[in-house]
Amino acid sequence: MRPLFLLSASLLAFGCKPAPQVARYEVKSEAAPAAAAAPVAPAPVAAPVASAPMVAPASMKAEAAAFDAPKWAKLPAGWSVGPENSMRKATWIVAGPQGTSAEIAASAKAGKVGGIESQRFVMTSTDGKTSLDAFMTPKDGATWFFKMKGDAAAVETNAAAFAAFLSESKLP
Repeated sequence: MRPLFLLSASLLAFGCKPAPQVARYEVKSEAAPAAAAAPVAPAPVAAPVASAPMVAPASMKAEAAAFDAPKWAKLPAGWSVGPENSMRKATWIVAGPQGTSAEIAASAKAGKVGGIESQRFVMTSTDGKTSLDAFMTPKDGATWFFKMKGDAAAVETNAAAFAAFLSESKLP
């Protein structure tokens, strides 16, 4: 009888505790506002480590192959398909109205991107509301494209700054 009493007393003493209470605390910061704090320098970025090229598993390859490709219409006269590129869905080579690409090149203005001779094209919509200022820069067998597009007045106002920014930049 005594062991049963001790067991019951132990369960009562240790097993029946009140349910935990949720406590809420509020701590007010006495630190200066974030705007006045000194800027923190970004952590240094480690140089990339050369490694073997990433090989996609078969499941990823199968998923990528299942992506729908656009259904292009018949190419207009004078257009031809350009080389494949991993950065876009399609490339087309388009000649000017007289069948020569020289006409397109003649409409380009001279520009520079990081010291590299480039072609600059400035276009405005027929209603005059939007504009596009674009640079095409050949480098190492590829073409780099830089564009500024938007409200015609904003594009025109920022055209000189855009050209100066690209001219002073460096391509890898």
